[in-house]
Parts: sequence; C-alpha cells; structure tokens
Amino acid sequence: MRKHKKRGKSPDYAGNAGIIATIAIAFAGVIVGSLSAYLGQKGADAAASASTNPVRVSSKIVDKAQIDREKLISRILAGEAPPERLTPPRSTNRLGAETEKPKIILIIDDLGIDRRASQKAIDLPGPITFSFLPYGKHTLDLSNAAHQRGAEIMLHLPMEPQGSADPGPKALLSGMTGAEFLRNLEWNLSRFGGYSGVNNHMGSKLTTDVAAMKTLLSYLNHKELFFLDSVTTSDTAVRRAAREIGVSVYSRDVFLDDVVGDPEEVKKQLALAERIARETGYVVVIGHPRRETLDVLGPWLTTASARGYELAYASALTTMGTSGPVQIASAPKIRF
Repeated sequence: MRKHKKRGKSPDYAGNAGIIATIAIAFAGVIVGSLSAYLGQKGADAAASASTNPVRVSSKIVDKAQIDREKLISRILAGEAPPERLTPPRSTNRLGAETEKPKIILIIDDLGIDRRASQKAIDLPGPITFSFLPYGKHTLDLSNAAHQRGAEIMLHLPMEPQGSADPGPKALLSGMTGAEFLRNLEWNLSRFGGYSGVNNHMGSKLTTDVAAMKTLLSYLNHKELFFLDSVTTSDTAVRRAAREIGVSVYSRDVFLDDVVGDPEEVKKQLALAERIARETGYVVVIGHPRRETLDVLGPWLTTASARGYELAYASALTTMGTSGPVQIASAPKIRF
C-alpha cells in the first residue's frame, strides 16, 4: 500500500502553465528527473529534446474495469436492470478480516467555514472522509480535531469555475502564470496538515484545462497525495491529463445535495448511491455540511452495515486491487 504523506502560462497562460510551473518546480529541486511528465499540453513539443526521462503512457491505455463499470452505471441511470454485478473490491476491516461487501465512500467537503455545521459533520458515525477548505477560518483546529480522532481528512482545493461564482482566496486559475499557479498551490497545501489527498472545490473551468491539470497532478503525485475529481463539469479533462502523465486519479459518482434544502433529494441520492455500490462494487459520494444533509445522514450511517454495506475512506480507492495507473470510480453524468 502506498503511504500518502501529510502536507501539512508566459502569458500564453493556461496552455503554458504546465511548462512554466514545471520548470519552476525543477529549479526549486522539488521534482527531479521527470520534467517531461510535467509539461503542459501546448509545451510538449517544445520540450521534446529536453534531457530528461519522460513518463510514457500510451493514449490507448484503457482501464477495462472502468469501462465495464461506467456501462453498468449508465444502465442504472437509464432505469434498466444491469445484466451483471461487478465483484466488490476486497478490503480489510478494522479487525483485520478481509471483506467483500459493497463499499460506500462518503466525503463531506466545504468544511472549515461554518464551525457548528462542520463540527456536526465530524461528529457523525464513520468512517467518513472530511475535506477542508484551506482558507476556512476554523479549518486548522477542526481538521486537527478530526485527524486526532482517527478520521481521514482531505484538502478541498479551490479552483476556477465557469461563470462568476467566487471559489475563494488563492484559487487556482487558468489565467495565471506558472509562478502564480505554483505560489497559490503551495499556499493552499501549507494551510494545514494531516491530509492524504485532495479534491477540487468548484473548478468547472480549470478541470477542463489539460495543461493545468497535468501540472497539478504531477505536483500532487510527487507529494504522494492522491487526487479525487469532484466532477463539477461533464467536460472534465482530469482523467485525460492523468493518463497522459501516468498517474492515478479517482472521481466522485454521486452528489447528495445538489438540490439545496430538500431532505427527500438527499434520500433519493443515497438510494442511488446504494444501488451503484450493489451493482458495481463501490460508490464515491460527496455531500456538504448542510442541515438537511446531516439530518438524513445520521440515521442512514448507523444502519448502513446492517443493510450489507461497508463504509470506507477515500484512500481505500488507492488499494482496491488495481495495478499501474488507473482511473476509476467515475460517473461524470451523475449530478454535476
């Protein structure tokens, strides 16, 4: 099992962000010997003659399990009965016994802004993965408290959305120079520690930028942090960027509370998550610390095991019996 560490664009902009950021990283001594793997899409040809050892990943490499899983999910969304079920991935429970129950990976993000709501989420029975906004007023003490209780925590990285919504201070933007991109990235990663991975806050614009995603994924991979795509747009290029540089990424399947203020919608989405888990072996679910979401989650979590499901942390995705670079747990058409 790979141990994830704590972490505690010249103005051609997005297209060149990968190259400039990569060069900055290399000169800083952070990344050694793999410059070509970190290049932005538009800069790839310019760096072809660099004396480095590139990571070569064929664009034809496809994860068959991922394709099979997405076909089953498409049938589920269409209201059809899938012709087969995928075998749940093996995992080891807290008593050391291997289990093959369908896995439900629940992530609650947007934590650290509202102390009361964040604390209520942290108090829910788990396992649950909690993802904190780096700029949150209460992020440092709440993330420390959650980590000390043994919960898994992630960093909820602000990224540029489509439209006029504000992702928050120090967000990663496609119009940044490489130096600005790296400076904001490091600021975010340094706000608190103890996290094992990163998922995007907003980002419906930045996650479509292959060059920026290559830079980000390369940097996180060097820090031994996994990346989980929140899938805030159906046009996400995260998997493409990951495949081209040879790293693994993961994606959410279901949003619980896209419809704000409606507990029945949360219940409906939980039922969808359960079905995906039954049919495909696991499901990745993201929710938020909203009153209706937390009120529904409380009793649902206490009965999940009795209904035949195993709750698992997000980092379990990295050990689900796969080998080599994989892109799994993706259902981009579900509730983005």
